[in-house]
Amino acid sequence: MHHDLLALSSNWNLSQTNRSTRVPLVSLEEALERSSLKKGISRRDFLAALLTDVQHQRLLPLLAMLPRRWRQEPASLPEHLRGLGILLGEGLMSPLLLAAFADDLQHLLPQRTNSRRSALDLWCQRNYNDPGGQQWPLPEGLDTWKSQATASLYPQNQHSAPNSRTGLAGLSSLGGEIAWSNHGLSYLQSAEARHRNQQMAQVFNVLGSNLLGGQSLNLDTYRFEGQSCGKDLIQCLQSKGWTCQARVRTSVASFGLGASTPSSDSNQWAQIPLAVPYRTGLQETNQKEINALLPHACLELELQPPEDETVLLQYYQGTEGLNGWAAMNDLDRPWQNGRSNGSVQYSPTVFRDQQLSDAIELCELMGAIHNSEASMENLHLGGYGAIGFCIDSTALLEYALTGQTNLFPLTLGGLWRERLSAKLDHLLEESMRPNEDAVDRYKGALENMPQDLYHTSVTRNDAKRRLLASQPSYSPFLLIQDLNRQ
Repeated sequence: MHHDLLALSSNWNLSQTNRSTRVPLVSLEEALERSSLKKGISRRDFLAALLTDVQHQRLLPLLAMLPRRWRQEPASLPEHLRGLGILLGEGLMSPLLLAAFADDLQHLLPQRTNSRRSALDLWCQRNYNDPGGQQWPLPEGLDTWKSQATASLYPQNQHSAPNSRTGLAGLSSLGGEIAWSNHGLSYLQSAEARHRNQQMAQVFNVLGSNLLGGQSLNLDTYRFEGQSCGKDLIQCLQSKGWTCQARVRTSVASFGLGASTPSSDSNQWAQIPLAVPYRTGLQETNQKEINALLPHACLELELQPPEDETVLLQYYQGTEGLNGWAAMNDLDRPWQNGRSNGSVQYSPTVFRDQQLSDAIELCELMGAIHNSEASMENLHLGGYGAIGFCIDSTALLEYALTGQTNLFPLTLGGLWRERLSAKLDHLLEESMRPNEDAVDRYKGALENMPQDLYHTSVTRNDAKRRLLASQPSYSPFLLIQDLNRQ
C-alpha cells in the first residue's frame, strides 16, 4: 500500500484519449510540498495560511484529506473542533469514527440561531437564486422555466468556471501557490442548462412538499404544468416526448472542494484531485485492513427534452441543509465525474416507467420525513450525518426500491432510524397521505438496510461486495486502482 493514500498514477494523463482536452494532474501531497518549499516557510505556518482560505464547515473534510504529516501539524482550527482535529491528525477516518462524528456533530457545533432557514424552509422554498445571486420566482410551467433561464444569462461567457480566465497573476490565494477552486476548467453544461437544472430541482422539491399538505405549511398547493406531484410531472413530460430515467451513482467525494496550482512548465493550471481516504474495517486476504476513498452517492435523474440539453438532477441528503433534489451542475473533472468514462460508477438498475414513479414517490416521502425531523430538532446542516450522509439516504432509497444496496460505507445509526420511523408515524397521524406501498418500502429499508460499523462472518462478504461496487472503474488514484485489481 502506498504511503501517500492520494497518490496518482503517472500514466493517467496518457490514458486520456483526447490530447486537446487532457487535464494535467498533481497529487495533493506533491502540491503541498512544492508550494511550501517555494514559499520558504514551515509546514505549520503554511498550513495555518492555507486553512484561512477555507470556510469552517469545510475544514474537517479538508483535514481528513491532508497527508498525515501535514495533519499532525498544529492548525488554526475553531476551538470547538480542535479535539476532532487532533483525532484526525493521528489516523484515518473510519465508518466507526464517521458514525460517532455524525452522532456528535449536533453537539460539537455552536447552537443554530437562524431557525428561519430550516430544512423544511429550504425544501418548500418557492423562489431560488441564480448563479449571479438574483432571486427568481419558481416557474409554474415549461415556458416560464425556459424563459427565466434565458433571461438570466450574462453578457460574458458563463461556460467556464468562475475566475477560470483570470490567469496565474490574478490569484491572491497563498501568493498564487494553491487555489481552492479548479481554475481553468469548464462546466459540463452551458449556463442556460445549469439554470434550468437549478429551477427543475426546486420544482421537484416543492412538488414533494405538497405531500405535507398546504395548510400545515401555510402554503397553497404548488403545481407545475398543472401537476401537483413529481410522479405526475414525469408522466406529463413523457407525454410531451421527453425521455426520463434515473440511476444510483457513486463517485469519489470531494465535499464541494476543488483545488488547483500553477503548472510548473507552462502558463496553465494543474488540477489537484481531492478525496477523503478512510479505513474500511474490512481485511484483505493478507490480514491487512483495506483502505478506500469515501464516495459521494446520489440518485441521478436524467430528463431529456426532444430538443435541448439534458436536465440533470441529483437526490441525496446534502451539506446544503436539506434532503432533496439539487442541480447536477458539475465542472468537467474527468478524474471524478465523467458520466461515460468510468469515473462515475452506476448501479445496474436503470429506473424507468413504474420503477421511476416508485423512486420519485419515495424521494418525496423521505424528503417529508427527514426534513421534518431536521427542522423539528433544529439540526445543523439539515441533519446531515445524524439522519444520514449522502450515501445513507441513497442506499435507503436503493434498498426500498430493489431490496438490496450496492453502497458502502453505511453509518445511519439505530437511534436515528428509530427517530425517523417515529417521525413517519407522527406525520401519518397528522394527515400526511403518501402512497402506502412507499411507506411499507421505506419502513422495510429503515429496518433492514445494512450498517457498516462492524461485521461478522455472515455480513462480511456482502460488505466487501458493496465496497468494491462503490468504486469507480476508472480513476487516477492508485488506491482505487489497487482495489479494482481485487
